[in-house]
Amino acid sequence: MTNTKPGFWRSNLSEEQAISASKDFSQLEYSANGGLYWVEQRPDQQGRSVLCRFAEGELYELIDSHYSVQSKVHEYGGRSWALLGEKLVFVNGSDQQLYIQSATVQEVPIQLTDIDSARFIEPVWDKKRDRLIAVQEVHTEQGVINRLVAVNLDSGSIDILHQKYDFYAYPAISDAGDGLAFIGWNHPEQPWTSTLLNLARLDERGAIVVCDIAAGGDGDEALSQPCFIADDLLWFISDRSGYWNIYKCSLAGSVIEHLDVDADVMPAPWQSGLNSYVVIDGECVWVEQRHSGARLRWGEHDITPQGFTYFRSLAASKSRVYCVAAGPSKLPQILSISKDGKEISEIIKITSPLAGAEISKPVAMTFGQEDKSYGYFYPATNSAYLEEQKAPLVVFLHGGPTACTYPAFNLKIQYWTQRGFAVLDLNYKGSSGYGREYRMQLQHHWGELEINDIKQSVESLVEADLVDPEALFIRGNSSGGYSALNALCDLNMFAGGASLYGVTDPAELGKVTHKFESCYLDWLIGDVESDQARYAQYSPVNKVEQIDCPVIFFQGDNDRVVVPEQTCVMIKKLKAKDQIVESVFFPDEAHGFRKAENQVRVLRQELEFYQKVIEG
Repeated sequence: MTNTKPGFWRSNLSEEQAISASKDFSQLEYSANGGLYWVEQRPDQQGRSVLCRFAEGELYELIDSHYSVQSKVHEYGGRSWALLGEKLVFVNGSDQQLYIQSATVQEVPIQLTDIDSARFIEPVWDKKRDRLIAVQEVHTEQGVINRLVAVNLDSGSIDILHQKYDFYAYPAISDAGDGLAFIGWNHPEQPWTSTLLNLARLDERGAIVVCDIAAGGDGDEALSQPCFIADDLLWFISDRSGYWNIYKCSLAGSVIEHLDVDADVMPAPWQSGLNSYVVIDGECVWVEQRHSGARLRWGEHDITPQGFTYFRSLAASKSRVYCVAAGPSKLPQILSISKDGKEISEIIKITSPLAGAEISKPVAMTFGQEDKSYGYFYPATNSAYLEEQKAPLVVFLHGGPTACTYPAFNLKIQYWTQRGFAVLDLNYKGSSGYGREYRMQLQHHWGELEINDIKQSVESLVEADLVDPEALFIRGNSSGGYSALNALCDLNMFAGGASLYGVTDPAELGKVTHKFESCYLDWLIGDVESDQARYAQYSPVNKVEQIDCPVIFFQGDNDRVVVPEQTCVMIKKLKAKDQIVESVFFPDEAHGFRKAENQVRVLRQELEFYQKVIEG
């Protein structure tokens, strides 16, 4: 063991390993005839997403290497495929069109739609009429139109079913084919602030003859994930109780009963098509999110496997539940679990390159008394080094800002702890997973409340003698980058920071960003005309003179969420005041970096940047 200065420890965990093991799984579905299906994200294949099938102990890759299963609707995408009996349909990443192929073997798919201006998401099979129902997003010179459509499986022709709302999500059709449920919402709302649950009746041809609002009409309720359990019974998620819980209602719209727990059962739906619960023989299986770690419940049974604290993308057979699961020392894997929780099978998993003793385990922390915020602290951990000196700290800020971080194994965090950095992964106010009130506090206070949380949490760690007060760093992606930059402006405590495609000028962002978030700033900050002073106060680009430490920027040239011009202006202003600033622009990336080689470069260059700051 050596006493090398923390922040400069050497590790066998390379950047390539940290990224290659970061592939993930999503969009699970079980078919009695075809086994279990899922989408696998592969950074080492240029960010490609592959549809896989597991049946009778064998694993099959179904999608030809020239295709990728990925929707870009809302720019964030989501559920991008569906089973059609012996066939399946998927959205291809490069052209956003629908393709059909076999559900059991890999073959060259047949293109179903050919509309250059259109994107698709959440396809659902209407068995009665042998057609698809999906959300379509059409990009025109006049703007973007979102609507609910029916797609002919022979010709690919489109019929518009519903076009009233600014946004649509979660179409669900009853087994008999005469009931259709879906979620809709309008600007300036987001799917985690206020949405509407719609219940429609279809005629024999499949046209909507009656469409009523079943829930959400009062405007202070966010609904999601409707699912027909029977032709006369609909399940859905609502946060009307203060937490996202599961409800049952009749097709007349009256609520019969609901799950009543003081915990959210779903995260903020940045992506469409989440599966946070399933129903098996009338019993609900759901994820109960807690700060200390999520629990998996099957009716009255707690079936949480030991060592797992994170669950999502649920699917079910007649006797088992399937999910993507992870834990403090477990990378994401797909599990099959019996009702009593005793029979657990690992269908597929990612092997960790770190041994158990090398893994830094998250410590769930609450900061403050009445004005609480939450986070996970990861101490510097590497068995080859003595911990005789206080570790430098890197504060991680998630995007969103209405997203959430979890106490689950993340090799990108371990990359830092292996090198002698402590990490604080912060769930500042506005984060999901702590109920509606915590999530909604950020309204008109973005750029203020989360900065207070950052200050409070970092000061707590310093006071507890857990980190080096002279080597504090902060980083964030997207909205987290905005908060990191504001923290560098407003708090005189950081030695440096990093912005990954972070917002620098919210007022300008609102003019050019995509439709999904084009009115989000009205909620986060206020009206851009009447609240100009607030925008000026909370815009990092207006406070560059207050930044007195080095900053590094990472940006995708194809980003349509946070356009690269925002980052360029910020860099120019920092250089004009002779501040140390570095930047990396990726010509082949958009919002979020998908390609492994680019993610590797981010890790390596950010580490080198912080080390130079520490060395002075």
